[in-house]
Formats: sequence, C-alpha cells, structure tokens
Amino acid sequence: EYEKGTESPWFPWLNSLPRVFDSGAAMTPTCYDCLPPLAAKYAMAERVKYINCKQALKEVDFISEDTKKNDVVTKWAYNVLGTRAFEVGEEMVIVPMADMFNHGSIPNVEIHYDEEGSCNAYTTVDVPAGSPLLICYANPYNPSALFAKYGFLDENAPATFCKIMDIIPSTENRNLGLSFSRMLFYHENGGISEEVFDVLLFEHLSGEWQTQKDFYNACMNGDVDTKAAYHQQYLGDVMGRLKKHVDTFLIELDKLDEKAASKDIETHTRIPKIMAHNAFVREAFIRVKQNSIDPVVGYE
Repeated sequence: EYEKGTESPWFPWLNSLPRVFDSGAAMTPTCYDCLPPLAAKYAMAERVKYINCKQALKEVDFISEDTKKNDVVTKWAYNVLGTRAFEVGEEMVIVPMADMFNHGSIPNVEIHYDEEGSCNAYTTVDVPAGSPLLICYANPYNPSALFAKYGFLDENAPATFCKIMDIIPSTENRNLGLSFSRMLFYHENGGISEEVFDVLLFEHLSGEWQTQKDFYNACMNGDVDTKAAYHQQYLGDVMGRLKKHVDTFLIELDKLDEKAASKDIETHTRIPKIMAHNAFVREAFIRVKQNSIDPVVGYE
C-alpha cells in the first residue's frame, strides 16, 4: 500500500499515521543503555523482532527491492503493525479507525467481532463529550512492557514489577507468583503484592527443605493461618532482602539518570521519555521504601 502512494484506497488512513515512533524497535543502543534491565530486555526484544521481520522481507516477491532496502520505510511499517494491530485468535489484524483508540488502565470501550469478521466498538460507560475513548492495549500492571512495545509511558499504571530478577524459575515459585505481572510494587500507596512475599520466603527457605515444603503446601492449599505464621516468623529476613534490593535499585536508577542526562537529546530524542519511565519506577520504589519497608526494618 505504501508503494501505491495516493492510489491506495488506504492512503487517507496511512497518511494520518505517525511518522516517528518511540518503541523498542525504534530505539538505539544508547536508549537501551539508559533503561533498567527489564525495560531494556523488552525493548531489545522488539528490536530483534524488527530485524527478523526485515530478514523475512527478502523472501517477499511483491515488494520492490528499493522498498525492502529502505530502513526508514521498513521500520515505519513494522512499527505501524506492532503498535496498531489487534490480536484476534491466532492472527494480527489492523482495523483502521479502531486503531485510533488510546490506551487506558481502566478502559471505557470494548471491541467485538461479528460472524462476518466486522469490528464493532461499544462504550461500556457513559463517556462525556471531549473525553478520550480508551481500550487496554496490554497488562496495565507491566508499564515497562507497554513502554517497550508502544513507546509511551502509562502514567496511570497502578503498579510496576518489583524488578527482582535473580530468582531461578521453578514450577513451585511460578505457582506462588513468580511473574513480571504479579510480583508488584504499587505506585500510588507503596504497597507490595502478596506474591512478592510468598516467592521471597520460598526462596529464603531453600536451605530448609521440609519447612519450605510445608510453607509451599500451605500456600497451595489455602491454609491462611499456617502461611501467615511462616511469614511472621521470617518477616525480618524477607523485609531485609527487600530493603537491600530497593536501596540498591534506587542507586542504579540514579546512575542510569546520570548516564541519560549526559546524552545530547537532539541526537538521542527518546531520552526524555526514557527518563520519564525511570522516574515513574523510582516513584514506586520510593513509596514502597517509605510506606512498606522502612517502617518495619528501620531507616539504617
């Protein structure tokens, strides 16, 4: 459709689309270097997907060689697909106009497809005139993943992953909640999700096999009293690990900000958004430290 230019029936829609994107696929190594590990991992994964897509284009015979070799156009096309397509079953589809809905942690629009494949959008509440129409692009509890895929920060995200990434996954700790979308620090009140405590205590008990097994069974069987007793017994150990992690991560964020601030934003135009992402994470960590950790283990 790009090659057809104004002759394409989709030209008005194509011409309305952004020309520049801030997604992970559009970032540079400098961008990745200024992001925390998880966000950088997500962003680099988007870049790899783009590279794979560009390689696959070599096998497509209905696109000209000039277009295939045009990095600006191929990256633009990839970002259009990556940021505006919907997943329907096992397929990715683009629905012009429906792709204009913004993201919201609390959506007010639902999208349905009828038997003929037509897309229908309905508001779920009364929406005042002039208010945005919102759908939820992805899990609102993982703003770093949204940032990497779509290139924007969801400032209303209720939480962020706690950034503990040194735990080796197992069936047991996954069952307890080892997940980027379940081990959460809550942004507004500095709360900590139950899964963080469960996973950390399970890992702490790795040297006490029977105790670890009993704690795990209490979690899986809904034995609230036994689970609570274990948490109370080992509260100091778990909170101590959390404090060390949070204090260390805040220092790392400061270093990332120093690195980002040293870059020329005329050359590295995505740096301000990266710093905004890091600031959002920092706010959540500071509130967790102030409201949930320091009152238990102290300030020293």
